[in-house]
Amino acid sequence: MLKIYVTNLSKYNEGALVGEWVNLPCEGLEEVLDKISNNGKDELFISDYETDISGLKVAEYKDILQLNEIAEEIDNFDDEEVIIFQAYLDQYANDIEQALEEVRQGNYTIYENCDNMEDVAYQAVNESGLLDGVPEQVKMYFDYEAYDRDMDINRTFIQIDNSFVELY
Repeated sequence: MLKIYVTNLSKYNEGALVGEWVNLPCEGLEEVLDKISNNGKDELFISDYETDISGLKVAEYKDILQLNEIAEEIDNFDDEEVIIFQAYLDQYANDIEQALEEVRQGNYTIYENCDNMEDVAYQAVNESGLLDGVPEQVKMYFDYEAYDRDMDINRTFIQIDNSFVELY
């Protein structure tokens, strides 16, 4: 999910690369950080990272313990929540805390297996019951393309893979 390379800044400035790859979340993180930082005497920074979460960016001087807590929360997400989190990262320019808060509050609707906004409109109309009670002969004339344009203009949608996320 998230792997960071934690580096000793003092040693780095002296020309030596002293650090370690750490998979987050990590239970024994404080011990690892103590080892790299010479028992807390030296400052640490994140010199590299790898993640499979689209849009997730990690700053060099991000609080590593806080990042571990965030990674633990994300690690408990189901697949849908990961998609939502990625959408909010895209919307909020990689503000991890804001994206997490929005996921916690449930301020979204996800439309899965949609290739385009017309698919989203079709799904939204059918799930909302907008055309319930309308005879089939009339339903076939409903303009999903026009409806999707209005949805796209009046709401915020982010496409993640083959899903669209509506952000409130």
